[in-house]
Parts: sequence; structure tokens; C-alpha cells
Amino acid sequence: MLQGETIVLSRFRLSDIMVATENFSDIYCIGLHEYGKVYKAELDDFKNKSSLAFKEKLNDSGWPKTRVNVAIKHISNGVNVKQRFFLEIEMRTSYKHPNMVSLIGFCDEDDDVILVYEHASNKSLDDYLKNVDNMNNLTWTQRLHMCLGIARGLNHIHTKMDNQERIIHGDIRSANILLGENLGPKIAYFGISNFHLENQNTSTKVYWDPEFERTRIMKIESDIFSFGVILLEIFCGRLAYDSIYIDENDKGLAAIARSGLNDGAIKKLLDPKLINEVINDEIITSNRGPNQNSLDTFLKITHQCLEEAQAKRPTMETVIKELEISLNFQSLKTISR
Repeated sequence: MLQGETIVLSRFRLSDIMVATENFSDIYCIGLHEYGKVYKAELDDFKNKSSLAFKEKLNDSGWPKTRVNVAIKHISNGVNVKQRFFLEIEMRTSYKHPNMVSLIGFCDEDDDVILVYEHASNKSLDDYLKNVDNMNNLTWTQRLHMCLGIARGLNHIHTKMDNQERIIHGDIRSANILLGENLGPKIAYFGISNFHLENQNTSTKVYWDPEFERTRIMKIESDIFSFGVILLEIFCGRLAYDSIYIDENDKGLAAIARSGLNDGAIKKLLDPKLINEVINDEIITSNRGPNQNSLDTFLKITHQCLEEAQAKRPTMETVIKELEISLNFQSLKTISR
């Protein structure tokens, strides 16, 4: 968390946003939130120069511009739209965190209120996991660092973003974990989709807290369950809704793994790339995988995140401590060689 930093936002023109999204065409829509839609598009990057006059001068002078991928959050539904708009700006500029996408600009023209967020350079964790070969490049230590980054971002949301009440993300899943430089994870898209349950499909439902599915009441603990599913995905090297899991259980990886977490069978789901690697067409034992203590610590906290009863789930602060212990055990393994 980087407190005290001056955060300067760009003020985007509605006309530019309309062109970039072709008048908010559904072609560019990447999700829904409680008060409207979110679109992915490209806009000119002015390095956070907020003055429209400055931008116009920049254009006239012929200075080179770069295009940047952004997520455009259009707030168009509900009451007190302007109030919600300014509250979100205040909240997102009060604290900045390396594991959360940054608010980079806004538009407030007529009745249109729009927030513009960064869109990380390496797509999403979902995209990354869809190509199983990608995970071959990640050691156990690198995977733990990725898990820790997501955990720290989520803890920041739960405990630091509002002095008045705890914030719930509401839609933690791999598609909403963007990957930046060096595959650093950034949490994105607060509250998209879960407010529109009729639009959900298997790729979303596999992350749902069973208690939320029964009650339709979203809680902090719902985020923690969903994060537990992501821990499993990184552990297995596959998406929770991969057909290999859905064919066995329509609720996906978490439902399969929870029974295995009780009897130790979960270890059979460990990404085989962490156990074996191919060198010159020969399969040999890999040195990239976890040691026993690191693995046991990781699986213990994953099991707790996936508890059926919300009251039994840990806080994100506890999750972070356990993941750090797992990483320390792995570091000891490396040093002792």
C-alpha cells in the first residue's frame, strides 16, 4: 500500500470514450456491475496529465501519443449516481496498492459519469491458465508469490479502503485477476456479474461460496471462498471450470478438491509440471516443486478458505501469514541444496 502519494487522474472526453467503445457497444462490454456496464477499449495515454487544454495542445503540437488498454466503468443505473461516482473516486485515490488495478481517469459530462481503470498488460489469470503450457514456466515459489499478491490486494480491499465499512469485492475469480509486468497480479472489476445472477454460467459459478449460492447474500467470507478456488487453480495449473473437472462434478474443481483436502488425496491434483519436467525427451524429477512443509501449509490454509461454514473461514490477514510461512519453508528448501 502506498499511502501519501499524490494521485493525479486524467480527465477523459466523452467523445473519445464514445469513439473507443463505438457508443458503448456490447461488443466491447466485458462485464456488468450493480450500476451499469464495464467496457474494454483503447484510449490515448497522456501520462496522467489531467488538463483537457493540455491534451488539446499536445494534439496540436503533433507530439507522439501512445494507446493504452483501459477498463471503462459506465455508471448509468440507480439513484444518487453522481454521489456514487465521487465516492468511488475518493475511495480509489485515497489508497493505492500494487495488487489492485489503478484508477487512471474519469469523465463527468452531462448525465454520463465514467471511471477509467488500467487494464494490465498480460491479460488475466484466466487467459493464462487456459493455456496449460504457460504454467510450465512457473515454479512453486513463483506461484506462491502470485497467491500472496492476490491475497494482499484482497486484504487491502477488505480492511483498508473504507473507514466506515468493510468492502466486499463480490466477484473474485481468475478472469478478474489481471497480470501486469512479471505476471504481477492485480485485482480488478469490483462487483461485476454477481449482481446479475441470471447472466452467470459455469465459468463463474465454480467460484461461488455455497452459502451465497443458497442465500444470495454476499459477505466478506464469500470473497475468501472464491480466493480459495484460485489457490486451487494455481496449485493444479488448470481453471476450476476446466472440462476435466466439470465432467466429474458440475461444480468444478473446488467440489472435487474439498473431499481430497480431508484425506490427503488433493496432492494427486498437484500440477504434474511441478513434479516432473521433460529434458531432451526424458521425464525427470523436477526441482521446481514444493517441499512437504510448504505444500502442507498451503493446503491447510486452502482447506480453511473452502470451509462450508463461513464462520470457519480465515481472514485474509491469516491467509497472508500462512502463505508467507509456506513461502519461507520453500525458501529453506532452496537454501539447503
